[in-house]
Parts: sequence; C-alpha cells; structure tokens
Amino acid sequence: MFSETEIIKIISSKIESLLSPLRIVEIKQEAKLKNGSTPDIIVKIKYKNKEKLLIIEIKSIGEPRHVEQAISQLKLYANSATNGYPIVASSYLSEKSREICKELNVGYIDLTGNIFIDLPYIHIEKESKKARIAEKKRQKSLFSPISTRIIRTLLIDPNSDWSIKSLSNKTGASLGYTHRVVERLLNEKFLSRDKNFRLKLDDPKKLLEDWRETYSYRQNTIYPFYTFEKNKDSFFKKLSKISKSNNLKYALTLHPGAHLIAPYVRFTEIHFYIDSSLEIWKEKLDLRPVESGANIYLLKPYDIGVFQDIQIINELKIVSNIQLYLDLYNYPKRGREQAEFLREKKLKF
Repeated sequence: MFSETEIIKIISSKIESLLSPLRIVEIKQEAKLKNGSTPDIIVKIKYKNKEKLLIIEIKSIGEPRHVEQAISQLKLYANSATNGYPIVASSYLSEKSREICKELNVGYIDLTGNIFIDLPYIHIEKESKKARIAEKKRQKSLFSPISTRIIRTLLIDPNSDWSIKSLSNKTGASLGYTHRVVERLLNEKFLSRDKNFRLKLDDPKKLLEDWRETYSYRQNTIYPFYTFEKNKDSFFKKLSKISKSNNLKYALTLHPGAHLIAPYVRFTEIHFYIDSSLEIWKEKLDLRPVESGANIYLLKPYDIGVFQDIQIINELKIVSNIQLYLDLYNYPKRGREQAEFLREKKLKF
C-alpha cells in the first residue's frame, strides 16, 4: 500500500498518460484555493478549447468509508474552485467505492488503472484487469471461513444491533479477529455504528450478493452414496431417528432443505451436512459409496459456521436460510431458481 505522499508523486508523474486525450496545461500540488483550502493536486486541463480544473483528493485507503470522507472534503473545495471537477484518487479503489463516486458525480483515478471522468464534452472510463484480480482477492479475504461466521450472523438477523463482544460470543471467533472483520465491514460501508456505538447492518442485500459471488457449495467436502430406500419420507424419518438416538449433528441443505422452507423445485437427491464420523452415518443409514448414480450426498462443512441457527421443521434439521440460499445459488440443477424463490419468500432483501 502506498502512502498519500507516494500516491501524489505517482499520479503527478503519470497524469498525462492517465488522462489522455485531455491536454494537461498545469499541475499543482497543495495549491491554495480562494478560501485558503489546499487540495492534494490541482490539474488544469484543456480539451477542444474548453478548460477545467480537476480537484484531486488522495486517500491511501480506497475503501468506501475513506472515499466518502474524501468526497465530503471535495465538496468543500468545490465552493472555492470555479469550473472545478472533483476526483478521488487512491492506490486501489474497490468496486463499491467506484460506485459511490459515480452516484455522487465524482471522478476517480487509482494506480491499478481504474479511471472515471464525466465532463459535458468528454467521458473517460477505464477498468483494469489488475483491478478485477484485486477485487477477487479482496472478496476472498473478506469471506474467509471464520469471517463468514460473523457475516452469516449479521445476515440471519439483519435488523438487530450488536457489539463486538456479542458477535464474538455468538460466533466463537476471538475478540481480536471479530474486531478486524468489523473494521473491514465498517470500511466497506456494510456496517455502521448508531449513537450508542452499537453495530447495525446497513446493506444486507449487497453483502449477501458479494458473498454468493465468492461461494460455492463445492467448498465443502462432498461424499456421494447410494441408498436403496426409494421413499424420501421414510429416509428422512430414519435420518431424524438415527440423529437423536446417536446424538449426531446434521442439517439438510440444497433442494431437500429448501423443499421444507419454500418449496419450488422437485428433487431426487438428498444433501445434508454432518460434523461427525462419516463411517457412523454410512453404517447407520446403510449407504453404499458410488462413483456415479449417487442419490445421497454427505457434506463435511468448510467451517462449522454452516450449523449456525439451524431450523427444525417436521422434526428435520435444516441449515439457516442464508446458508441455504448460498448453497443453492451456484448449484447446477435449478439451484438459482430455487435460491431466488427462497430469497423472495423468506429473506426479503
């Protein structure tokens, strides 16, 4: 990560190539405006005999919370800059940060090659391949296994308020780790603090959609089996009975889970999570391992968080609606249809 001073130097040295085909007339660093304020960079440009002042505010961190601070500062500058156009610049601006700039009619530049300038007489917009790679890395780090326990908890109960300690207690994540995830979510503008410093989820829709783009049910370890039991209801009764008598934890997911919550798609295969010995389940349910033609799939979860807020319907255990939606969304056999139906009927965001 570059410091603000380093970003100023890099952008100043590369401004001509970054802003092509605009012609650079003059570049000033920390020059004073009429009200005495000093933006990081002022660039006088010319295009087809039209002049404009680009007022650039630099942020070393390009996450939404910091970008909004820069935009607030740029608005103050705007009052003193005749014919000025505000621009936020950073080493990297996240996708959400770029969206915020566009919504507020502010340009942006970052060192990965993302550029957006929207003037009445010219529009410049570039998205770099480096930025797409950086965005994937950013999302992967945000949705790491233990982080998703915290995110899942927030999404399951999106209207509640939390403290860092209550989130830590709920998820089993350490206080330090929970604090780091919370700071990340605050920076990304998914979370905010109320007047009592309680944490509130601001954008559950975007948070869920960002997570689903990085997640696949195949992140879990999947074991295919075959059962000779043709009647699904009989199999479910046996599953419930064995779980109780042997104190085994499980949770249905994908279509059989959704069928009990918000039925939409018919199913022939049964998927459920387990957290104990595969051999016990195999023996008790009389399952036969197969390479093809499986009708039962046991999933060992990528993280124990999948068992958060299990639901019980007709004496059967099902994962939370958030986990169910995530598992279904990228499932090839009409999973996305069922996921969106579940979202419409149950999640409602």
